[in-house]
Amino acid sequence: MNAELLKQRADFQKHAARNVAVQQKPTPGSSNSYTTYNSEDNKKKKKKKVHVSSDPQLNAKSLSDYQKSQGIAAGPAGIATGQSEGNAMHFSLLAKIIDYMKRRHLEAKHWSLTLKEVLDELQLHDVNRKAEQWLIENLPGNRRLIFDEDGKFTFRPPYKVKNRATLLQLLQKFERDGKGGVLLSELSECMPNIEKHIQSLGNQVISMQTQHNKRKDQVYFYNNSDTDYAIDDEFKQLWRSVSVDHLDEKKIEEYLQKHGIRTMKDLQPKRIQGGAPKRKAVKRKMNQKVHNEHLSDVLQDYEQH
Repeated sequence: MNAELLKQRADFQKHAARNVAVQQKPTPGSSNSYTTYNSEDNKKKKKKKVHVSSDPQLNAKSLSDYQKSQGIAAGPAGIATGQSEGNAMHFSLLAKIIDYMKRRHLEAKHWSLTLKEVLDELQLHDVNRKAEQWLIENLPGNRRLIFDEDGKFTFRPPYKVKNRATLLQLLQKFERDGKGGVLLSELSECMPNIEKHIQSLGNQVISMQTQHNKRKDQVYFYNNSDTDYAIDDEFKQLWRSVSVDHLDEKKIEEYLQKHGIRTMKDLQPKRIQGGAPKRKAVKRKMNQKVHNEHLSDVLQDYEQH
């Protein structure tokens, strides 16, 4: 090898040895370690990543957890208010006021009261301004209360039933209009001792057990004697001997048609569409802009021969 190149190589190695320090990788726990990184500690700190959905309903473990996260509270009559806990207290106050006004109505105390008078009679002296303002805004729109021009209100019963005669008129109107019966729970809010008045009507009322809003209730129908007619016992026995519990309406209809009996659907008159069908209106083209209007007296049309 060339002696000059060997000399340059030796000089380079000497220069590199004087100026460049080779950095050794520190061992864990050594005194000359310059980093705070520790692989074991870092492994302990690592946590498993969990995918969090943007939908709070999917993240909640149950419906109650979701309602709590959204601030949903159940108001009077089981209605979800969708409001915070503070509004739940407001609806509780509203329910107390309506219940008190209903008791006053049944006790024949029909004079109206202001909100302040109602709160005083209920001895609710700790109602804050926010709750009172909420009641002032929501009480007038409540369907169970009647407000007058002076800002006073009374209880609004479901029906205008005041005595035995008006009760009979209500049942007759329901039967005449095809509305069916009237619930005991609604009539009990109209006048006190409503069952006593119903019993006084005797055979004019038909009572049946029912269920309303998942609660047992009674429903009363007007017994119209004009629609009563005698039925032979033989026909009753034939009617009761035929069981159709295992059949639906479609199968019953097919059975009747098979035996040559027309159903009520076939007997209904067909609807006749009155008048001739309407023609579609013709869309008129709007006046389009003609180009080169300023040259209308100069331009000429030439026919091709």
